[in-house]
Amino acid sequence: MTMQAESRFSGANYLDRALDADSHEMIPLEFWGAVFSEEIAAKLAKANIQMFTTRAENSLSRPDITADDTVITHDSVWTTKGPGAPGAIDFVRRLSVLDAMGIDRQLVFPSFGLLGYSLYCTPNAPERLGYNEADLDRITVGRDIVDAHNAWAARTTRSSDSRLRPVAIVLTDSIEQMMTQLEAVIQDGCRAVMIPAGIPPANTSPADRALDPFWALLAESNVAVTVHIGTESAFLASTRWNANVPEFVPSLNSSLEFPVEPHRAANVHFAADNFLCAMILGGVFERHPALRFGVIELSAEWIGPLGARLDALAKEFARRLSSLSLRPSEYIARNVRVTPFYYEEVGEILDRYPNVQDVLVYASDYPHREGGKYSKDIYDKKLIDMPHDVREKFFVRNAELLMPD
Repeated sequence: MTMQAESRFSGANYLDRALDADSHEMIPLEFWGAVFSEEIAAKLAKANIQMFTTRAENSLSRPDITADDTVITHDSVWTTKGPGAPGAIDFVRRLSVLDAMGIDRQLVFPSFGLLGYSLYCTPNAPERLGYNEADLDRITVGRDIVDAHNAWAARTTRSSDSRLRPVAIVLTDSIEQMMTQLEAVIQDGCRAVMIPAGIPPANTSPADRALDPFWALLAESNVAVTVHIGTESAFLASTRWNANVPEFVPSLNSSLEFPVEPHRAANVHFAADNFLCAMILGGVFERHPALRFGVIELSAEWIGPLGARLDALAKEFARRLSSLSLRPSEYIARNVRVTPFYYEEVGEILDRYPNVQDVLVYASDYPHREGGKYSKDIYDKKLIDMPHDVREKFFVRNAELLMPD
């Protein structure tokens, strides 16, 4: 029931040439003008966004950094975090970092581009990011940032022989906008895109037949579509669920994408769970069997129970869902890939829900702090009791769905 062809790494040491389903560019704001756009960088500098004043490892303001020059060694690539990590800025060097990590291909999610998404899609952005509303046209600048990120993503994909797969951003205000932007990034050479997890695309259900041309274009182009942490917060109608609770105050290690605290960590998957419920039960993967869908950095313990829950519902609503030719859990195994956090017990998850052996994929989150240190070794130890084939799926073969040749 999977879309996997025989891996070109089958039988090889899976730890030597893993596929990494989550990493980031961490180009600090001091480099944004040179890398992305001098005009945009000037507008952001004028706004003086206070969120960038933090000096935690994930900070995007690093005036102390003048070049991407941290020496690339086995230890430096696994322990150095933030913009000072080797290859965080210079993506020619990132290719050498992949070699040092034993990574063959890597999805690269935005930092600069995520700021654009946050500005464009978040009405309370001035309060959340810390700037004077009069100093920045968040809609215009947000859209300009997304466009600049997508142009960088296309250039980087082409220059890396597709080993690096920077993920383009597709905004979802309308179907026309979605189609226009998707066509443009595909034509420019991008191999993966991300869409917001927490808002209905084009203000309708992901399973609305009106969106079928969007899903069809992705499937026909072998371009993976992903949802990633940092775009899910709008799913909850209120931001007050963790207010005034000392246990839920974000730590200093928080970032633009992830306010690190236990309540947010517990519900971070809600939006993706909801999104997939609509897609699976609404027949999106039935109508588009070649669609490739990634759920990235939103935890993994929920995906097994989701399949079991939807299988039970499919029996209960058998007449209404008669167009589905597979069980919901089989669509998940065929079309969906999910990255765990390094602290999750992936071996126990696979023991409890063997149907997700085709679903879970390795992710380093390089060079974010929350990705942990020596994460490949951590995951391998957690999978020590699993057969070699299952470990190879986790580190290599499952992610080929999201990063095809």
